[in-house]
Amino acid sequence: MHSVHARSRHPVLLWCLAFCGAMIVAALVIHKFDLSWAGTLAVMLTATGMTIPIVRAAERSARVEGNLSPAMRRYNRRMVAGSLFYTLGLFLAVYAYKNWAPAGAVLWGLALLPALGALAMVFAMARLLIEEKDEYLRLKLAQSALFGTGALLVLATVWGFLEQFRLVPHVPAWAAIPVFVIAIGVSRCLTWARA
Repeated sequence: MHSVHARSRHPVLLWCLAFCGAMIVAALVIHKFDLSWAGTLAVMLTATGMTIPIVRAAERSARVEGNLSPAMRRYNRRMVAGSLFYTLGLFLAVYAYKNWAPAGAVLWGLALLPALGALAMVFAMARLLIEEKDEYLRLKLAQSALFGTGALLVLATVWGFLEQFRLVPHVPAWAAIPVFVIAIGVSRCLTWARA
């Protein structure tokens, strides 16, 4: 039985590695080449879109292991939608800011547009904790969220002091959500690897 679980996890690991590679390649391509806004958006949506096969592989693995709940399926779809909306909102806001010179309420709306995707992801996390009926799975989710929160607080505090003394560059506050989500992902991977 253990070998069946291990085999069901291989595609998830491969897709996660492919996603990390795609994000690195996307960052290098965007940095190296002048792709215009459309090219940059296409590269980032392609890399971000790789979350879909990761989610599908993870759901297949969870189904084999017998722990795919309806709440987790809804969460996965909400997170994919939130991350894609975040990416689209970010590029639309940056493009509009650079090319249309908006002001007033339009500028405020554009500045907040990417935050809607981030808020959708936070909403998805909260709904998962509310909707998940299995106490053990809820405990694991709460532990992952606590790990993510702790990692974010530690990293922000250490970086803040290093930044205060001009040892590292400034990082914008919006980086908190990606750091939090990545830390949750690391926590889940560690839990998943130990199981």
